[in-house]
Amino acid sequence: MIKNKIKNKKITLSLVGLKYILIFSLLGFILVIFSIFIFLSKERGKVSSIDFSSELEKRMYKIVSGYPIQDMTPSISSKDRIVAAYLVAIAKKESNWGKHSPTKDGKTCYNYWGYRGTYNQTNSGYSCFDSQEQAVNVVGKRIKDLIDRNVSTPKEMAIAWKCGWDCSGHSFFSVKKWEWDVKYYFDKVYN
Repeated sequence: MIKNKIKNKKITLSLVGLKYILIFSLLGFILVIFSIFIFLSKERGKVSSIDFSSELEKRMYKIVSGYPIQDMTPSISSKDRIVAAYLVAIAKKESNWGKHSPTKDGKTCYNYWGYRGTYNQTNSGYSCFDSQEQAVNVVGKRIKDLIDRNVSTPKEMAIAWKCGWDCSGHSFFSVKKWEWDVKYYFDKVYN
C-alpha cells in the first residue's frame, strides 16, 4: 500500500513537471513568434528615401523592386490606372520585368513588353526604344488604344497582345497561362 502511494506520488509529480515543461515551452514559442512579428513590422514600416508622387507609384515600386522596370515606375504611374496595371502585368509576363528583354548593338531596348512596332526594330522584330520614357509612352499608348477598342480584360488582352488577334498558332494552355499570369499582376497593381 505504501509502495502504491509512493508510486502514485511519483507519477503525479512527473505529470505536474511535464505540465510545467509544456507550459513554459509553449510560452517560449509564443515569445519567439511575437518577437519575429515585431521585427517584421518594424522592417515594413521603414521609411524609403524615394519620394513617391502617388500611392499607385508606391505600390508599383514595392511590387517591382529589384527588377529593371523599377526605374520606370514614375513614368508608368503617370498613366491611367488600368494602363499602368497592364504595363506592369504584361512586362512581368513578357520579360520578367526587364530581366529578359531585347538588346540592339549591345544596348538595352527598354522593351519589357515584347512590343513589336515599326520603330528601330531588332533583328527579331522587337522595337528598340531610345529611353525608358519613350518605351512607356509608346507601349502605354498601344495599351490605351486597345482599351479604347474595348479590349480591357486579361482574356481579351491575351488575344490581342500574345496572339496578335489569332490564337490558332498557340496552345490553349499557353494562352490561358498568359491570361492568368497577367490577371494576377494586373490585380496586384489595379486593386
